[in-house]
Amino acid sequence: MGNLHAQEFAGMVEVGDLRLEQALAIHLKSNHYPPVDDAFIPVAMGAIELANDDQWDAELYYPNGLTRTVAYTIEGLHLEAFLDEE
Repeated sequence: MGNLHAQEFAGMVEVGDLRLEQALAIHLKSNHYPPVDDAFIPVAMGAIELANDDQWDAELYYPNGLTRTVAYTIEGLHLEAFLDEE
C-alpha cells in the first residue's frame, strides 16, 4: 500500500464509487504504521477542504489535543492524492 493506493482511493471518490470518509478510513488504516485512528477522519476531511481553498496555514484541532496547520496535516497524513488538481 502507499501513495499509489491513495491515488486509487481518491479516483474512486471522484467517480462516486467510494465516499470520501470511506476512502480516508481505508487510507489511514492501510497506508500508515501504526494505523491512524478513525477519530482523525474529520481532521483529514477538514484539511483537504482547507487545502483546496488554499488555506495552508489554517490550524486544525486534533482529537489528541494537538493543534497543527493544514500543510502539516496534509503532509503528515499523506493526503496529497485527495486534493483537487490545479
